[in-house]
Amino acid sequence: MRVSDPIVVSYSAPGESRWGYHQFPALSRLPDRSILLMYADAEDASESHGAAAPAFVSTDGEEWASFTGEPTPIRPHFAISEMDDGEFLIVPAERYFDAAGLQLPEPVATADVYGTVYTYRCSELPGEVGADLGLLPALRYAPDTRSWSATTVSYDMTDRLAWRREGSSLLPRPFFERSVTKHGDAYLYPDYRVRFALPDGRIAPKGCTWLMASTDNGRTFTRRGLVAVDPSGHDLCGEPTVAETSDDKLVCVVRRTDHVQKPMAITWSHNDGRSWSPLLDLFDFGVFPSLLSLANGTLLLSYGRPGVYLAVSRDGTGRRWDETLSIIEGDHSAVQRDSCGYTNMLAMSDSTALIAYSDFQAKDRKGRRCKAVCVRLIET
Repeated sequence: MRVSDPIVVSYSAPGESRWGYHQFPALSRLPDRSILLMYADAEDASESHGAAAPAFVSTDGEEWASFTGEPTPIRPHFAISEMDDGEFLIVPAERYFDAAGLQLPEPVATADVYGTVYTYRCSELPGEVGADLGLLPALRYAPDTRSWSATTVSYDMTDRLAWRREGSSLLPRPFFERSVTKHGDAYLYPDYRVRFALPDGRIAPKGCTWLMASTDNGRTFTRRGLVAVDPSGHDLCGEPTVAETSDDKLVCVVRRTDHVQKPMAITWSHNDGRSWSPLLDLFDFGVFPSLLSLANGTLLLSYGRPGVYLAVSRDGTGRRWDETLSIIEGDHSAVQRDSCGYTNMLAMSDSTALIAYSDFQAKDRKGRRCKAVCVRLIET
């Protein structure tokens, strides 16, 4: 692999050190094929979701300008998915349902995930909660009008759970942080923000990853398979990324790190995502991994915290990783010092990709330390 020098898309104010500000970048293609890069610039909390996010646009990944058009970027970030018939779909993090004043039942699970999280059965909550969680706000682009319009996506409610953080009355709903993956006759999205009871009725205290599938061009999503779970509640199985392999199977990588560093996990499906192989450890750490299959048959994986790293599976299966590069080295004694570790990639050609990441130790043109959102070109 070859990786270009960094291109800084945006600097923070000098000395910015607050968590959640100037980080969590996301890349997408707009309908005109230009590249949209957006990121979060607010506290990392449910209460900050749904407001406008900063964004930049580029035609080639090298020159960037502030983005002011449609669709309006929404915090913390979202992905634009290219669908059939020239349509595009966005499922953003609109303002969440506020349960203040409602009498909530006793939680069915409690977990410590960067603070206490309570889980409830939707069937025991007021009906307006189910209506909010079952119809996700969305935007759809129509090629005939060349415009975006507000719509909803119907999301599976069977055995559905809701959750909230201690001290918060908001009940977050899923939003699409990554583009959906076309596989066979369905669009697939691995989701950890949605929660369901497990097939045996148990509740995973820290949640899990389900594969959601749509066969109606993204208008309805239902559960297809349970991808990754730790029923004991010891590990997270979240922030999933899925890709097609070179042999037309599916591979998924999930985050397990929570309060301590843990390896990521990797799993494969040979039946279109309906069942998944037992989890295997992958590398020693990693948050918000990003998989990308290129047309030349290679499979890329980016991840971080500490730092930012890039790995390549040249046979495109993810069963062997042939090379790993450090983009930001990072420090295991201070995992949040150098980058948020969240990365995102976008194919630029059959053999090249663009990676977006945050650099917390960047220097602006006057030599002042800033956070920066950066991109680099990857050649395989």
